Amino acid sequence: MVFSVSGRVLALPADAVRRVLPLPRLDSPPAAPPVVAGLFRHRDRTVPVLRFDILLGFEPAPAALYAPLLLIEREGRPLALLVDRVFDIVPVPASALLEADAALSFNGCAVGAFPFGAGNATLLDPERLLTETEGRLLAAFQALADERAARWQATDSEDAAEPAP
Repeated sequence: MVFSVSGRVLALPADAVRRVLPLPRLDSPPAAPPVVAGLFRHRDRTVPVLRFDILLGFEPAPAALYAPLLLIEREGRPLALLVDRVFDIVPVPASALLEADAALSFNGCAVGAFPFGAGNATLLDPERLLTETEGRLLAAFQALADERAARWQATDSEDAAEPAP
């Protein structure tokens, strides 16, 4: 799946992207680091939205009104990546892969490139987007948000079960 972030053309394996979603209203917990744009609920699960521009060290830019999210899974948990634009899903034979862009090699996440449009798209490995420590911190943050949402749902259920006075 080919997309853009801060003017750079990037790609993820299409089978790693579960869905492309429109940007919903995000909840912004006060303890969220700058890379976390916010949280939203999708299919009864809390999904953190990561600013892909900040994650990859690009110049931060405000999200466009209709910015898409790439919904992926990391270690069994949903995760959304905020991108500027989704271009296409293109088949790329292994023989067409070029050397990775060294500027995107943080944690070895850039695994190759391939011709796309007038230039190249950099192929990223979704498993390498976060360091192990970042993954643990994000999972803990997400678990806390799930726990908080569960408390609110329990309160809503209790209120609904009580007869009206």
